[in-house]
Amino acid sequence: MENAPKRKSRQIFIKLLALLLIIFLILSAISFPLKTVSYMIYTDKVTEPVRIAHVSDLHSEYYGRDMKNLIEAIDGQSPDVIVLTGDIFDDIRDNENTRIFLKAAVSEYPCYYVSGNHEQRKGGWKNFREEAADLGVTVLEGENVSFKGITICGASSTGDGRLTFDESVKKCAEESGNGFNVLLAHYPEKVDYYRSFGKFDLVLSGHAHGGQWRVPFLINGVYAPDQGIFPEYAGGMYESADGIMIVSRGLSRTNDIIPRIFNNPELVIIDILPEGEVEN
Repeated sequence: MENAPKRKSRQIFIKLLALLLIIFLILSAISFPLKTVSYMIYTDKVTEPVRIAHVSDLHSEYYGRDMKNLIEAIDGQSPDVIVLTGDIFDDIRDNENTRIFLKAAVSEYPCYYVSGNHEQRKGGWKNFREEAADLGVTVLEGENVSFKGITICGASSTGDGRLTFDESVKKCAEESGNGFNVLLAHYPEKVDYYRSFGKFDLVLSGHAHGGQWRVPFLINGVYAPDQGIFPEYAGGMYESADGIMIVSRGLSRTNDIIPRIFNNPELVIIDILPEGEVEN
């Protein structure tokens, strides 16, 4: 029969082990390391590969001195272009981190930018878009640009009554061609509206912040703005007969009212490849 001291020692060991396991799970749940997520899309509408770095919902988050961690993550993927799908600036926080990031990004890559809801608040979009443009970023408000065999379409309210968000989507659709069209549009919950035009092969969105809380392998997201509880479009790739939508989980970490749980901030990389090509 086991003596009392040995039994007590074993119980203490089991309790310590359980405590360490709980601490490990908590730290894993609220850990915020930047994650790079990659997608490949094959199409007969392009003749050469295009690699897109999709940056969304930065909210002027800090990524090391001179935004080194984010910049190095992008550089490590060697994209052809960076697209910025809204809430890059923040309406409350100091935006020096965003300015540092944009200045570094445009020095190496073409950058295309549409607004999110935070940039539109309090009439801030006028100043934010001017800042971005002054740094060399191309701001799109219902305009389309050709880039390496694809068309990048930018949906964004002008914020001054000239063009609403929905009107900008319609304008993008009307001016798009028959090639591979990529729509930059902050709000994933409007995907049925985007698809109704039958023009956009790929939609890139953010806004949902990954649903804030996730249960790995069970629940993709618990809550997202404008979608509510258990959002349909929290983050990831969503395919339909009318095209593909990729929703970034965003890059904000410490500015969220509801903290992230099992929900890393992410840099999204998309390779658009000619049909039949094998990616190295």
